[in-house]
Amino acid sequence: MDAQLISGNTRLIGLLGNPVAHSISPLIHNHALRRLCLPFAYIPLGVPTSELHSVIHSMRVLGFAGANVTVPHKQQVLHYCDAVSDLSQKIGAVNTLYVRDRVLHGTTTDAQGFFRALSWMGHDARNGSIVILGNGGTARTLGYAFAIKAQCAALTLIGRKQERVGTLAEEISRTTGFKVAWALFSSASLPAILEKCTLLINCTPVGMHPHKGTAPLDQSQLHTGITVFDAIYSPLETKLLASAKAAGCATQNGLRMLLYQALASFTCWTGVEAPDTLFDIHELERQITGT
Repeated sequence: MDAQLISGNTRLIGLLGNPVAHSISPLIHNHALRRLCLPFAYIPLGVPTSELHSVIHSMRVLGFAGANVTVPHKQQVLHYCDAVSDLSQKIGAVNTLYVRDRVLHGTTTDAQGFFRALSWMGHDARNGSIVILGNGGTARTLGYAFAIKAQCAALTLIGRKQERVGTLAEEISRTTGFKVAWALFSSASLPAILEKCTLLINCTPVGMHPHKGTAPLDQSQLHTGITVFDAIYSPLETKLLASAKAAGCATQNGLRMLLYQALASFTCWTGVEAPDTLFDIHELERQITGT
């Protein structure tokens, strides 16, 4: 996958984070830009928190088309936006900046990526019982996204600390009007919640480095009626996914979510919808695993 050639008409798109060296986003976006012959180039920018203000100002001055935003800047960058999407306002975070008529917009495309990946695997979450493991940024985004859609029969957040998961569930319920339940991994009610579950989404870091070889749930807690979606994409198969397959569950890792949220951002910057047929998912897997 070669990068787009640079010319005098090229506009820049950045990746703002710290660190950014591990990201495959430049690979995804520059490949699509080259294939579609679009006059943009995507560059990773390692930005310390103390320099974020200067970088955002420089992007405006230099005519950047926009940027992706990753940790640790997803919350702080919100304050630099002239306009913010409804979902980003609710979750208090942005993963995509784009410029329209000199107005700097902030939005998040993670939910779009997730729902498109879910659709790709043929799972219909409407009227289902959704369980989200975790209470961090991804769990927050997907929790709000499901509650706003209000199409599932039940939505439950599972966490380790009552003050975090309970507060998040109550906040989403209050803000959206959709009742969100919560429980702890140690709760006696967890088996009953999982028994009714039709879609389980892991938004915890359990299963990735340095927690490889571990899982947030045991195989005995899974059943064939659950679709298991792990937002982790490195490793490609976590212990949770391996256990879910052994239990007869439909499974998916986070790679397609990553690709599809990237393509949603791509459209914000370029106005062009890049088809996923531009990408060889196995090549992306090789890039992640280094094989």
